[in-house]
Amino acid sequence: MPPGERIKLYRRRRGLTQEVCAQLMGKSVGAWRKWESGERSVNSLADWFEIARILGVRDLYQLTGQPLGTMPDDPAEHESVKPLRAAIHSYAPVVEQPPPLDELRAAVRLAWTTWYQSRQRYTYTAPVLPDLIHSARAVVANLDGNQRREAQRVTADLYLLVRAYAKRVGANDIAVIAADRALNASYEADDPAYRASAAWNMGQVLSNRGHTEESVEMCRQAIADLERDNDDDPVRLSVLGGLRLLLSIQYARLRDERRTHQVLDEADELARRTGETEHHFIFFGPTNVAIHRAAAVLELSRPGEAIRIGERVDIERSPSIERRHSHLTHLARAYAAKREDLASITMLLRADRESPEESRLNLLMRGTVRELLARETPTTRGDLRVLAERVGVV
Repeated sequence: MPPGERIKLYRRRRGLTQEVCAQLMGKSVGAWRKWESGERSVNSLADWFEIARILGVRDLYQLTGQPLGTMPDDPAEHESVKPLRAAIHSYAPVVEQPPPLDELRAAVRLAWTTWYQSRQRYTYTAPVLPDLIHSARAVVANLDGNQRREAQRVTADLYLLVRAYAKRVGANDIAVIAADRALNASYEADDPAYRASAAWNMGQVLSNRGHTEESVEMCRQAIADLERDNDDDPVRLSVLGGLRLLLSIQYARLRDERRTHQVLDEADELARRTGETEHHFIFFGPTNVAIHRAAAVLELSRPGEAIRIGERVDIERSPSIERRHSHLTHLARAYAAKREDLASITMLLRADRESPEESRLNLLMRGTVRELLARETPTTRGDLRVLAERVGVV
């Protein structure tokens, strides 16, 4: 069932009219009707939260649908989830001989590099994660002292990746567990930067589940922890910047425009000091600040401004496929909101070239394609229908 029909279903169950819902949300009746008909997609996550509140829906996936599958005979979850869930829930690590710590560290680094650089990152990353989880648990159990703390750092890095992967395939239960284990491992490692990066990880999970205020508090506490030191350590500055970027999106979802721009300006200042960096697998620098500024403005329901900012971003400077794909998809969403459909399709096609696997899993991509299909023209039909088939909308 498409998102628009889900909105209509829950509205009727609540006994509400379109006029009442639109009034409660501060939108026009026409906008609400277009959401229900599928003529227009919901622009931002903040709008989804508000719709869910009005309709009494606790889980956003009940309104948006699962990341995979929109038809009854589609698989309920990604094929890689079952072995990953088995590994993360296992009572003891299934490893005959734990690998050396250096070997484990290299394997985790390779998995991360594959994840953010390969166009087939799901295909190549999924098979290695269960074995890495078992190996990491076995290595930690067989070490003590400084070596054990170093193994906990590697384990924290691994669970950061597991969380990121699980989120993208819609396995939210695994994402929550992975984020919690990364946080625990970082405390065992007794390393402030690892604690902060794990807090960033947990903040992402909270944000994804709709717990915006809790995500804000997690970010603020981690920032305060890091700011107890006042040195120019590039790792500290980079993680601080990543936390501020995540915080800016949360403020935008809370409709706090002043704090959104304030935090982005602070991140911009840090980026001028660090340049383009990657520490603890958090990408930070002028490019990522610009990407987040465009995304935050779109969350504030200003698609025109998001386009003006987004078009000036040189995404080729970002080594992360996920960041490039996300930025192009947000630009497509902004163009669709302005009813500039040809430009929107161009951005979607560029995003799909970055990672076809990502396109099939991306809710924003699929929602934007559905909206464009609802008002297709002879000019847009050719490219749009090919794209819709590729991402699984038709």
